[in-house]
Amino acid sequence: MERAGASCYVYAKACGMYARSFVGTRARRLFEARRLPDLWSLLFGGEVPLVPEGMLAQLIERKSEDKAIADFVGLLAMYDTPDPVSRALLSFYDFANLKAMSSALALGATERPRLVDVGSFSVIDASRWPDLAAVTRGSPVAWYDRVPERDEAVVWETRLDHEYYRSLWGALESLPRSERQTAEPFVGEEISLQNAVWTLRLRAYYGLSADEIVPLLAGSGNVPKAQDPLCRAAMDALETPLDSWPEWSAWRYAWLLNPHEEGVPWTVDPRWAQLAGDRRLSRLAMRSFHQNPFSVGTLVAFFRIKQLETQMIRVAAEGIRLGLTDSQIQDFMGESQNA
Repeated sequence: MERAGASCYVYAKACGMYARSFVGTRARRLFEARRLPDLWSLLFGGEVPLVPEGMLAQLIERKSEDKAIADFVGLLAMYDTPDPVSRALLSFYDFANLKAMSSALALGATERPRLVDVGSFSVIDASRWPDLAAVTRGSPVAWYDRVPERDEAVVWETRLDHEYYRSLWGALESLPRSERQTAEPFVGEEISLQNAVWTLRLRAYYGLSADEIVPLLAGSGNVPKAQDPLCRAAMDALETPLDSWPEWSAWRYAWLLNPHEEGVPWTVDPRWAQLAGDRRLSRLAMRSFHQNPFSVGTLVAFFRIKQLETQMIRVAAEGIRLGLTDSQIQDFMGESQNA
């Protein structure tokens, strides 16, 4: 379909999918379900599989993720030539699939693990399992041609993450200026936030120094990381004492931090920061979805909205399976369901 006609069709279709998605106020319906069969019926209708509760929760999570990705892939398939940013977004699942295959092989698995299907948009050939060199041959990650040694695993996984963000930013820069402007604010904020949260996690959980963290940040590749706007907030968080609230108060992303109560010991909580960052991106996606109809920006926002919906469903299913109270779910999500 020619691009103008496809964009009109895709926007109308995406609007309908968005309206039916369990995000924002509609997410509350997920948490009204008290049994997993009720949650299944709400989401998918039809007959509920006769499987143990733990397996049903897993089926709900997998089926919801598969549906979300199928919705996005279906929209892209309407274009004769889908935009490079949307294709780069889908590579997130390609790289997650590669990590899953590598982990399975490292554990001695003989059957291929469950993978996320992105159809013809995949940049790797998962059918060549268990030969990782064949799986990645001709792809941007052809260097990932074997199972990394234990002491290489974190480095290789980080390199995959960098490849994803670098390809996403590179795809964005390849767009005409008018199209780029519709997606750049969201993509730039996502990478910047992930760098910031990653820095907090590496410092708080692993005790890494500034010199050790900087190479692990995802930059644009165009300028040194100290000058890269995608890394700036993370660079500003490299040496601030983790237990000194006053010294964090002027940080660009101070709103990511867990609350501080005067006179009570405090330290940075990366888990809280991750949830706060996810909530920010979700709100930004829902706010920007209708701002630039028929644009790449709409597809970027829709992709994030479907990821949010999958996350909401996962929390609802696990909450029922584990018998969590409403307050426990609220605490876990950091009120993300109200995004």
